[in-house]
Amino acid sequence: MFRPVLIAAIGGLAATACTTTEEPTCRTADAAERSLFGAIVAHDEARVADLMAQTPQAQRLRAMDPAIEQQVFGQRMGDRSVRTVLMQPPLCLYDRAISDSERITYVFPEGRFESLQNIEVEGAELGRAGTDHIACRFTNVNGQWRLSDACLTTFGPQTPAS
Repeated sequence: MFRPVLIAAIGGLAATACTTTEEPTCRTADAAERSLFGAIVAHDEARVADLMAQTPQAQRLRAMDPAIEQQVFGQRMGDRSVRTVLMQPPLCLYDRAISDSERITYVFPEGRFESLQNIEVEGAELGRAGTDHIACRFTNVNGQWRLSDACLTTFGPQTPAS
């Protein structure tokens, strides 16, 4: 009688192990990302545009398009902007692959990502865009991940991270 119970218990544990989902985790920014985010915090439009992939958003940022400038840099600290989130270091980054050459990186003030996660919900909880996180689209250009949207994905339709 002990043997069938033991086999059933082991089988149940094995089934549970197969269905367990990995908890979303974040990472620290690499050197290139720290440089990019530092340029945003410093409100250095030209440097941010230089660090980006060659996209229309980079050109608009270089030309100081008021709409992009407002969303990226804001008017003052606390505005719903990319810069407001970046000014709360240390930062925690959560990546979602779109393809082999494109990803969205969600950037959170450290501790905020962890506090948003709910173990009862599968996938990552993102919170409020422009307040809890920013969303930056990166493109792989010649083996380097380059920002392609000035983190304006933050203010577009949000897709759940999986």
